[in-house]
Amino acid sequence: MSDHLRIARDHGLLTIRDGLVPGHNALERLNVAHRAGIQGIWDLSHYHRNQDPERCAQIVAKAACDICSKERLWLCPVNEPALYPLIAGMPVSEAVNMAIKMARVARDHHPSVSILTNDPITGIGERQFAATDAIVSAVDVDVVGVNYYPHTARTVLSKVLLKTWRRYGKPVMVSETSWHDGHPVHHRRHPGFNKKHWLRLVLDEVAVAKERGVEIAGVCWYPILDCPPWHAPRSHSRWSHGLIRSDLSVDPELSAAFTQMVADTAV
Repeated sequence: MSDHLRIARDHGLLTIRDGLVPGHNALERLNVAHRAGIQGIWDLSHYHRNQDPERCAQIVAKAACDICSKERLWLCPVNEPALYPLIAGMPVSEAVNMAIKMARVARDHHPSVSILTNDPITGIGERQFAATDAIVSAVDVDVVGVNYYPHTARTVLSKVLLKTWRRYGKPVMVSETSWHDGHPVHHRRHPGFNKKHWLRLVLDEVAVAKERGVEIAGVCWYPILDCPPWHAPRSHSRWSHGLIRSDLSVDPELSAAFTQMVADTAV
């Protein structure tokens, strides 16, 4: 993990999304990020059937306090609750309730917790906002996350961000996006694209949304590492959708694009 964070820092990326799900050593992972000077946004359940969500939230909040109680703790209690029936076999209502419970417990045990929601919001229809609606109505959410990928997008990103901003009146984050080299739908919809081109498209759409008054909290390339296929997590093969490869080398075009992005932001 420390090598991955070092590479992120070398690219000027000082905030990451990662997991503190059951089975992870929360104190160890939080400490590594703290020592690296990286702000983590931590998933507490990423398609997990969390058997004791309250205890999970308590452990993470206490570990964060032990490391630095003055440092803000950013949490995404449940990743993509709308997809829990498909991925984890859990009803959406149960995933939403788990997110609400963990957010509340974390705030009971840590003085400064910020909450990110995230769900696949790839169009502007009412149905896809249901899980986020439920969480926002029950918890003081700080940022609303939009997960937006080339193979699922139905509406241009700027319109999605504008609709989300108007619906909630809260800062909006592109909480997941990336390009998968070799994904047939990606290449069919955007011929000639690679990771660099997709990042540029996303940033251009974010700029359009900002011009229309949307408060953008950030853009997260997810995942930052090449990882096994989602349907075969134990596979030794890796999907080429990250910056960092399994041998710790980097994708040269995405590396250059991130470097340029950081430089443009600093101007």
